[in-house]
Amino acid sequence: MSTTETAQAPRRRRFHRSEPLGPMQLTARDLILVRNVRHHRFISSSQLVKLDGGNESNVLARLRKLFDHGYLERPPAQLSSVPIIGNQPLVYGLSAKGARLLRQHGLRVSNTDWTEKAKRAGAVFIDHTLAVTNFMVELELACGRTRGITIIRDHAILGAAPADTQLAREPLRWITHGTVNGMHEILSVIPDGMFGLRFADDTGTFFLLEIDRGTIPIARSGASHRSITRKLTAYIEGWRAGRPLKQFGLKNLRVMFVTSSQARMEHMLNAVDSITQGKGSGFLLFADAPTLAQQDPLTFSWTTGRRELVRLAD
Repeated sequence: MSTTETAQAPRRRRFHRSEPLGPMQLTARDLILVRNVRHHRFISSSQLVKLDGGNESNVLARLRKLFDHGYLERPPAQLSSVPIIGNQPLVYGLSAKGARLLRQHGLRVSNTDWTEKAKRAGAVFIDHTLAVTNFMVELELACGRTRGITIIRDHAILGAAPADTQLAREPLRWITHGTVNGMHEILSVIPDGMFGLRFADDTGTFFLLEIDRGTIPIARSGASHRSITRKLTAYIEGWRAGRPLKQFGLKNLRVMFVTSSQARMEHMLNAVDSITQGKGSGFLLFADAPTLAQQDPLTFSWTTGRRELVRLAD
């Protein structure tokens, strides 16, 4: 068998719970697996194996049991990619039963219908979420290898944010005013994620994460159309207006873009130059995914919007 579970369209039993079910004694590993699924919204079996760090066969067996007993979901939309790219590691999402389990163990989990969200998630959304998950998994593993650096989760950051942000339906939504293609308008963007890094001296640094897969054009002529330039303008103007402090209560917040190629990253940097009249911006960090994948994200040399090189670990 391959080193990961795979999704195979003809084998529908992979997406149907086994019957009859025998008894299941939940273990500490099970709770961690369910918690990791919750942290990442959607996550593949291979990514869960990496985070667990133990025997792969044992992890996959526990995931099967957690699915059979209704603690996890296997979103059916992942089947749509099999005819195109072949078998891939199975993707897991949280179920309503899994959410109740986490609440029983003291974790804050919303009352969202997690089972329905997993079933309704489309293939494009799942694929994008897995790209975000991949970055966060590699970051978590890097922190585990590096003494004195730990991840601060988004819920912990938002739990200390101003009251208006805590009560917002979309607490990460970044809203500001800016000019795009000569038109002044309200700009709005929702980052793909948020996290912080806590260092040994109890200081921290914080980030909004954007995973760019090359599907949005760098620029468009229409003011209201989605583009990377529009997104960059929203972040830059929001930073100028003091949004990090007003929205999150943070002074040391930056936005990182992980994009699909070095060429596309250069186009983004040129867009930053255009927006800032050549001044650039240290508020923005850039990396291309193929190069980043070969290195530790903490020691990787990220490129700022001023074309300077910085490391997250510094």
